[in-house]
Amino acid sequence: MTAGSNPSENFYADLPIFSDFMGVSKESNFHDVPEDWLVVVSDIKGSTRAIENGRYKEVNILGASSIIAVLNCVGRVEIPFVFGGDGASFVIPPTRREAVEKGLRSTRRLARACFDMDLRLGMVPVRVVAAEGFGVRIAKMRVSPWGTLAMFSGGGLPYAEKLIKGPETSANYEIPEDKESDHPEDRELFDGLECRWEPIYSRRGETLSLMVMSASTDPEKNAETYSGLIEAIRKIYGSEKEYSPIRPDRMKVTLNSRLLRPETRVRTFGKNLLDRWAYPLFLRLTCLLGKILFRFGLRLGEMDGKEYLETLTQNSDFQKFDDTLRMTIDSAPAQREQLLDYLNERRNAGALYYGIQVSESALMTCMVFDRKERHLHFVDGASGGYALAAKQLKGQLAGKK
Repeated sequence: MTAGSNPSENFYADLPIFSDFMGVSKESNFHDVPEDWLVVVSDIKGSTRAIENGRYKEVNILGASSIIAVLNCVGRVEIPFVFGGDGASFVIPPTRREAVEKGLRSTRRLARACFDMDLRLGMVPVRVVAAEGFGVRIAKMRVSPWGTLAMFSGGGLPYAEKLIKGPETSANYEIPEDKESDHPEDRELFDGLECRWEPIYSRRGETLSLMVMSASTDPEKNAETYSGLIEAIRKIYGSEKEYSPIRPDRMKVTLNSRLLRPETRVRTFGKNLLDRWAYPLFLRLTCLLGKILFRFGLRLGEMDGKEYLETLTQNSDFQKFDDTLRMTIDSAPAQREQLLDYLNERRNAGALYYGIQVSESALMTCMVFDRKERHLHFVDGASGGYALAAKQLKGQLAGKK
């Protein structure tokens, strides 16, 4: 997206870009967000219980839906965000506050009506976070010739989430319930949401969802912790292409009605009976065509099956940073043991805390505004992924085994 005309709105669009993931350990890559901006959090209430009941795909798609709703509401302003598996975080300029609130309220109605889940939604001014000594700092990493991801540091996002969730502070920051003006639903609010892939099974036997947080508040020690971890991962696993779970030869479009149902619910929410009837048929025909194009690397109009799979693997968020390093890794059991040895050694040295969840496959939920450039793919481990890794991480932070 191109930036808006307001100078403050241009902040993220104008940031310098780095391309090596090691750059998340360099403080010079991060820049302070303007104090008039807002931290926005979308979080699924009771997500851990829902995941334990096997609803991790629905949890993922709701997290992605909140991102797509926000991006569809803000027009041409470039907005930084991060997908957390069971929710998402953003920072937005104040000029887009009303539009974002409206979009997220609609996402909350979607969650309740179609998935019997509830979203916790909140906004905290960056100046409130800064007044408590926390920073909201953003870096911008290139993942492909067309795509970038936002990385966050400074402790501001987790502090804002604490305010939004805290029983004594939530009333000050939660986005209130629906307004009459929010109805009817915006028919195009969730355009771009796609969920059409089979689970992506590991080549090496396991898919790891890894979360690591530095134990220090000192920037130099944090840089040492994260750079050392990334170096260790590359030593154990090889290059990013080798440990990424997203590879062209592992991608298979699904025709399974159960796997396609979440997308259908989202894309037909608020639409008329004819649209709700027609969309599943359209979706299955599209998936059937996709299977043929991707299987044989064919081109149809502007859609090139081989090229799309290649750019898809680049435009994925299998590794990212939001005050916590998050990675989805294709791993062999022996490699996992090496990684755990490293993590436990560094934890015992007081350098870090971590959470890890092991499954046999990765899940991918997609944001596709066009198939040439504007598409991004949200990656999480199956069977709970980041949400269950976060549970272990929180246990370590609380001093538990």
